[in-house]
This record gives sequence, C-alpha cells and structure tokens, in this order.
Amino acid sequence: METGLLTQIGAATSGNFLPAALALICLLQYAYYAWRSDSGRSILNRYRNDVSGLENEVASINRDRSLTRIENQVLREILGQSGFDKSLALLLKRFLPDSNEGFAAIVRFESDGLYVQQARGLDPQSRQQLAVDPETEELLRAGKTVVLEGGTLARSRLFASLTPNDRRHAQTLFLVGIGQGSDLFAFLLTSSLIPVGAHRDEQLELARRLMLCVSGNLRQTVAIEKQSNLLRSTREMLELKSIADSYPDQPLKMLERFISRLLQLTGAERGALYMLVKDSPAGPKLLAKSGLSLPVGIEGRWTQLEEMLLHTGFTQTQLLSYTEHDLRRLGIDSLISSAVTCPIRHGQVVTGLLCLTRRNQVPLLPAEVQLVQWAGETLGTTIQRALAFVAIERQARQDGLTELANRRTFDLQLQREMQLVEQGVSVECSLLLCDLDRFKMINDHYGHQAGDEVLRQTAARLKEQLLHMRASDRKLLARYGGEEMAILLPGVGVNGAMRIAETVREAIAKKPFPFGGEHLPITLSIGVATCPLQSTTAAGLIQAADAALYKAKSSGRNCVCSTFDTPVLST
Repeated sequence: METGLLTQIGAATSGNFLPAALALICLLQYAYYAWRSDSGRSILNRYRNDVSGLENEVASINRDRSLTRIENQVLREILGQSGFDKSLALLLKRFLPDSNEGFAAIVRFESDGLYVQQARGLDPQSRQQLAVDPETEELLRAGKTVVLEGGTLARSRLFASLTPNDRRHAQTLFLVGIGQGSDLFAFLLTSSLIPVGAHRDEQLELARRLMLCVSGNLRQTVAIEKQSNLLRSTREMLELKSIADSYPDQPLKMLERFISRLLQLTGAERGALYMLVKDSPAGPKLLAKSGLSLPVGIEGRWTQLEEMLLHTGFTQTQLLSYTEHDLRRLGIDSLISSAVTCPIRHGQVVTGLLCLTRRNQVPLLPAEVQLVQWAGETLGTTIQRALAFVAIERQARQDGLTELANRRTFDLQLQREMQLVEQGVSVECSLLLCDLDRFKMINDHYGHQAGDEVLRQTAARLKEQLLHMRASDRKLLARYGGEEMAILLPGVGVNGAMRIAETVREAIAKKPFPFGGEHLPITLSIGVATCPLQSTTAAGLIQAADAALYKAKSSGRNCVCSTFDTPVLST
C-alpha cells in the first residue's frame, strides 16, 4: 500500500516538473539570445561609432586639405607680389572682392591707440578714430577670434567708432589676432570671410591660418617702417631746426620758410602762425603764413575758416587733428577738408597757434602729426629767441629816450641809400634835419625832466606823421643828437620833402605839449637837402641839410628851408 502511494506521488510530481523545466529552459534560452542580441547591438553600435569617427576624421582631413589648398593658393598669390604692401592689399581684396559691400583692414596696436596699416572699403574718418573695447583686446590677446553681431556689435566701441556709411556694412564683424598675448601687435578686421559658402568655423580657421602666415612679414615690415619713419623724422627735424636757426635778424622770413617746408613735409596746403597780443581787443594776430596761392575772394574765405579754427584751438592745450566730419561740426563745410592746430607755448603759457589746412579729406599720418607737434614746440622756443634777438638789436639800433633809431643806425642807412642812388637803383633821396627851437630854455626853466618829456612827445608825433605819409618803406626817423632829429626819405625829391617837412613842422607847432599841469609851446626848425640835387655823398647831404637848418634858424625859427629856396615861414 505504501509502495502504491509513493508511485502515485512520484507520478504526480513528475507531471508538474516537466513544464517548469521546459519553462526554465525557455527562459534560459531567451536570456542567452537576449544577451547575444545586446552584445551584437553593442558591437554594432561600436562599429557604427568607429565608422562615424572615421567618417568625421576623413571629413576633417578633407576640410583641412581643402583649407590648406585654399591657404596655399592665397599665399602663393599674395606672397608673389613685388612688395608686402601689395601683398596685404591683395589679401584684403580676397576677403572683400567688392569694396562697396563692406570693409577689411589690418589694424596695428600702438601706444597711443590703433593705427590702420592698410584698409579696403573703410572710410578715412573711421580709419582715424577706430577703437575697440578692452574686453575685445583681452580676447584677442588670449588667442580668441572675436565675432561681433547683433546687440553685442551695436553696443561695442568698435561700432561706435565707425562712420554711418561703414556701420551700414557692419552686420557682422570678425576680428582675428595677429600674434598672441604680449606678442599681439595687430589684428584683421573684416565684415566678410572666405571661402564664401563654407561653414563659419572653417572660414575663421582659414583666417587664423592666413594671419599666422603673414604675421612674420608684417612684423618685419612694421619694424622697418618704424625705423624708416624714425630716420625720416630725424632728418626732417634737423632740416626744420636748421631753418629755425637761420635768419636771426629776419624772423618773419625765417618763419615763412619754416612753415613752407613744414607744409611740404606733411602734405598740407596752407599754414598760418597766429600769436596772442597782450591786451589787444582785436584778438590773435597773424604773424606768418605760407602755402597755396588763391584768388582774392577764396583767400579771404579760407582765412575766415582758419580764424574759426582759432576759437577752438586757443581753448585747448594740445594738438588737435580735424577730419572733414569734425570740421562740419564747427561749421566749416567748404574749402578745408582736414586740418591740424598746434599750440605755441612760452613755458606753460599758450602764446600762439600753428594752423595747417588742406582740401584733401585724408587726415595726417601719425608720423606727420608728431612732426607738427615737434614743430610747434620748436617754434615756441624759436620765436622767443627771435624776439630776444630783435629786442637786443632794437636796443643796439635805438635811442633809449625817444625809442627812435640812434645816430649809428642813421649813418649806416644813409650810406646805403647814397650807394643805391649812385648805382641807379634809387633815383633820389631827401634828408630832413629837425631842431627843437629854444630847447635850452625849456631845460633851464622847467628842468631836464621837462626837456626829456618834450623830446619823447616830439618823437611820438613825428612817428605818427610818418605813418600817414606815402613815402618809401625804407624811410627812417632817428635822433641825430641832442634835440636834433633826422628824417631820411628814400625816393622822395626836394618838392615832396618840402611838403612833408612843412606837415611835420605844423604838427608840432599847432598843439602845445602838456607837462606838470602846463602846456609848453614847442616849434621846430627844419632844413631840407636832396641827393643828388645838392650832393651825392652822405657827408655832403648832411652838410647841405645842416646849412638849410641854420638858414631856418636865422629866418626866425619855426620854418622849413632848403639851400635852394626861401624859408617857408609859419603862419
């Protein structure tokens, strides 16, 4: 009975185990196949990734080969030029085939700002005032390529420094450094990249490669250019210094030559030197000018525009360079398209202004601006030296009391005029010897201070009279000695000399001289002599005039006489 029961239990157990075993086997098989499937997919994915990597590597190699091919092609073109400047011009043309559609430029970092080495499609005014943000410069020094667009571009200092015309072409700007870190010395600025249609990353990579290739030649060119500019500037300064040291006795001639040569060296067309005159209501005085000859009407208008620059120039203590846009803001919209004003100093005080102007709207180069700055400093020293020389010469030639020419100056001038008459250069020359009547009585009665004052006032009135006379530019008024004064009139005959003498005599006699609350009546006796009518030598002419003066004294004083006439008495 027990055996039968076990048999029944075994049969039942065997019937339940078989499905479970089959299920387990199926599960194991599924797990195995799932494992094999996952492993296959992993291998397949790995294979796919490897293939994708190989494809990317091949594509990168192909892109690199394509960029290298374009790079080599561009380098062959630009480096095959006869000069590096032409190479840069061709490189910029590669980036910007049509200069009306944008701009490209090689820009250098200098101690005083940015300097455009070469540009295509960029306005002259933009070239002069180009600027970048410090953050942009830091990115370039870090080896980054800077892309400005959208709001970043609109807020940038670079965009603000462009003219409205250049801004219209500046939808996106690319800046690629030339050099890196402390070695950064320039960058490419362009509104377009090459090759056209390629991905931007590829375009920027090509731009970086090209800038790396030209950096060595560009650095060498810049070094040579700076050395050449230094040598040229030194030579030009020495030349101008030589002019400044010449003609010490003719300061105006020296200044005109100095300005004329400065115009040639800077390419300016007109130059004018204005000086401030102490306590003068008329304002700055034109001291010297040189340059382009213009019709009278245009000359006057140009001078007016220069005077407009003076109002701004004299309010500044530093050199100012004006573009056409700057001039328009000042109201100068014709004739002058670029200008420079440089203050002239005596110590720390501005005493004058040098103004250079031209019709060309291209502003002066930095080297030219530096030369103008140096010229202004040199003129400040030169003018003071010239003024000191003139003052010393004036003291040597002048009488200390009356500030008229002294006897030595008179004798030298008289000798020269006699030689001119003898050589036929001048037709005739007249001499007036003037003597104050009864001058000793003034000294005896009123004192020597009164006598000195009478001499000073007489000299002043004679100067005033000669200013109104249409006599030679070489006319000379001198203190001959004591109370005698001499008037030399080159080119004036005896009749003209007699009329002038009478005018002078009358000017003294008609108005008493104030002194110490009194009015002193003063008169002159004048003797007139003419060369060659009465003598052909200096000594003979003086003797003839002295004889005529003695005749005037003998005729009652206060009259004009010549040895060929009767006295012209006072009325």
